[in-house]
Amino acid sequence: MTTTYTTEPTTGESYTTLADRYATAVNTAELDLVAFLTTIPAHTRHATALAVRRRTVAEAHRYTHAADLALRMPDLFAAFRADGRYSVDHLDAIWSRINRHARALASATSAGADGVAPAATVDAAVALGVAAWTNTTGITVWTALADVTDEVLCTVAPLAVADTETAETEAVSLTRRGTRLTLDCGSEITAGALWSAITTAALQIRSDNTRDNTPGVASDVSGAPAMSACRGQVALGLLGGRADQLTVTVNTYRSHPHAPSFVLGTGWVSATTGAALAHLARRVRHLPDAAQIPDTRAYRFTTAQKARIQGRDGHCRFPGCCVAADECDHDHLVSSPHTDPGSDGVTGVANGISLCRTHHTLKTAKVWAAKSDDDAVTVTWTGPGGVMVTTVAAGPLSPTRHPR
Repeated sequence: MTTTYTTEPTTGESYTTLADRYATAVNTAELDLVAFLTTIPAHTRHATALAVRRRTVAEAHRYTHAADLALRMPDLFAAFRADGRYSVDHLDAIWSRINRHARALASATSAGADGVAPAATVDAAVALGVAAWTNTTGITVWTALADVTDEVLCTVAPLAVADTETAETEAVSLTRRGTRLTLDCGSEITAGALWSAITTAALQIRSDNTRDNTPGVASDVSGAPAMSACRGQVALGLLGGRADQLTVTVNTYRSHPHAPSFVLGTGWVSATTGAALAHLARRVRHLPDAAQIPDTRAYRFTTAQKARIQGRDGHCRFPGCCVAADECDHDHLVSSPHTDPGSDGVTGVANGISLCRTHHTLKTAKVWAAKSDDDAVTVTWTGPGGVMVTTVAAGPLSPTRHPR
């Protein structure tokens, strides 16, 4: 059967509708290929995907993973295929999160450990969890589905998740090849926290130096040292024994001491890892409900407001952006009178959103406009050409996770 798609919109058709129509067609075609791959032997799928798509080896792997997941979760795959909003990347994201614990799950199951769910039970739980999430929230961004998968795994297979996290944490290595040093931090939490801390210190170095007083250091067009050079200076300082210049910050959320924790920039981790992080923390705060955190007329958001906004959003609220909320700016949905005298936006949780620096700049420049009718849980964006896209908060504190 041959399907023909026109390349020009009909009279009066918006570009948003046009984009949705073509996105559905592309997603459907991708999942049709996944469905075909499920009908052929497993050892032939990767080569077949590579031959059909003629793209990259990495992309072929994603199709192979998606086909494996489709066989393990047929009902979820059928729902995704009928929906039209899901792509091969959504399936690969779920597969990758489960596969991360494959060794620990197989080892625990073969050893007959108490409280360890069989692989089929884990797959069924993840499928139900993802289906419940999408049906309840309507959120389809792949990062949210990956987070939901992690949350379910932490609940149904906490021992296996903890074993994986322990193994990753212990797998630290430093290798050298010529002048290049490669540090494998073992865990995403450690790597993310260290990178964030080094970047913060590097920004300070960058602001304190210019091309004139930093000879021999690579610089950009503004004359300031390049960020890579500044990060290198920080790292060399650490290796030289000046570790006191950095404080590593890891932002986590958990409902009680024995519950899984959500780490911004990483996702859900087991209760064991969450407890270990809490034990190492200098301070653990009780975060009030959003309604208990008062608005202010100051320009800067308070610490409690920032924590609540980050926990609600999880990531940058611009469509498709995956930058972790704790690496974002805190922006006023309705502009503050401090920056726009004609506006009356208060500084509060309901009027604040997480935006990475790039998308914050686009909003400030009015290239994209954002508005919300439900206290920033749902944000509707309007951009060039009248394109309209809606994003929904997907963090651990989002009301969509706990509908009333």
